[in-house]
Amino acid sequence: MRILWTVNIPLPAASETLGLPKSPFGGWLSTTTQRLAREPGVQLGVAMRSPVPELRSVDIDGIRYYALPQAGKGGLDARAEDCNRVLEDFRPDMLHAEGSEMAYTRRMLRAWRGPRLLSLQGVINGIEPHQLGGLRPWRMMSSMRPRQMLAALALVTNKRLRFDPRLPIERETISLASHIMGRTSWDRAQAWALNPAARYFQCHRTLRTPFHSQRWTLDGCERQTLFIGNSAVPLKGVHVLLESLVLLKREFPDVRLVVAGERPGERGSALRKWLDYASCLNDRIGQLGLAAQVEFTGMLDAQDMAERMRRCHVYVMSSLIENSPNTLGEAMMLGMPCAAAYAGGAPSMAVDEQEALFFRAGDPVTMAHQIKRLFDSDALCARLAEAAHVRAMHTHDPERNFQDLMAAYRTILGSENEA
Repeated sequence: MRILWTVNIPLPAASETLGLPKSPFGGWLSTTTQRLAREPGVQLGVAMRSPVPELRSVDIDGIRYYALPQAGKGGLDARAEDCNRVLEDFRPDMLHAEGSEMAYTRRMLRAWRGPRLLSLQGVINGIEPHQLGGLRPWRMMSSMRPRQMLAALALVTNKRLRFDPRLPIERETISLASHIMGRTSWDRAQAWALNPAARYFQCHRTLRTPFHSQRWTLDGCERQTLFIGNSAVPLKGVHVLLESLVLLKREFPDVRLVVAGERPGERGSALRKWLDYASCLNDRIGQLGLAAQVEFTGMLDAQDMAERMRRCHVYVMSSLIENSPNTLGEAMMLGMPCAAAYAGGAPSMAVDEQEALFFRAGDPVTMAHQIKRLFDSDALCARLAEAAHVRAMHTHDPERNFQDLMAAYRTILGSENEA
């Protein structure tokens, strides 16, 4: 069984050897591919869209890694000749493409005529209505505040020139798949809408190792501290969470928000500090008087992320849309009390009032009230946290998920052989 994976980012296991930049993302990809490589009878290749000038390859721990030069607008594509060279070198029985969001995946699916399995991550055609996170750029432009006006213009321009042109590419990418793999009711609906002929397989993600071994406790947490895993784009809803923070601050003056990642505008050109969502957040934090309440951690690896997360009181998923947010799954694995937006695939991950508290996406008042309930009741925190841990350890069980993946591979290759 020769399986070629295609992924949109360099994986940590091969980055140093291939001279690629390290990334804190994609840990679950590394976990799954390394387990797959240890399975008798499986030969695995991983083609990675990478910032390199020429195609490179290396064999590490039973996996052949290919660094494919990124190409096209924004580096989201790859050259057809490089894709063909990888396929000719590895000669797979099946192509397993991770993620439908980038033109690179379409390029690989076009090049391969055998079985094509596409794993859905975020489906940008489903995300598109929520891409601006409920922000109203035209109202921001009429504010007569220069920072907000510039940020609003940047958000609209970025969506129209960089995001929207990717939508038809993704639709073609999904249509090229003979089989689709997902894990939530939301991505199953997206698959059905965009490619009803493809057979759908469910397989949950195996999340990063440090979250399997650590546990949250009431005694070990910093009271009235919230954790959120990403503030990079508007759909993550951090601007909505800031409104909730204002409400919570009335009753809990010491409330704090810990955000994983760089402080907005900390890196990049001076101009960027006046543009896009980072500028919106900085401006809003200052406007609401929350500078002392918000902490940005900087980039964290898996171990540091688990450590910082479990020291917080409540995990919050404020996104306007998600498929299956990894940080929600990781918080549940730690056994943290979680408050989450009822959006996208999140309801497939936890049951309201049993394993998490849900609120309507984009509603800062209900979000604040659900968080307040957790701050007010240790018993509620403990009950939800324990139930979340049990659910997540089952959902993200490495061996169970691996067997589901192998069962899908056998079914796909078996049906192709019969045909």
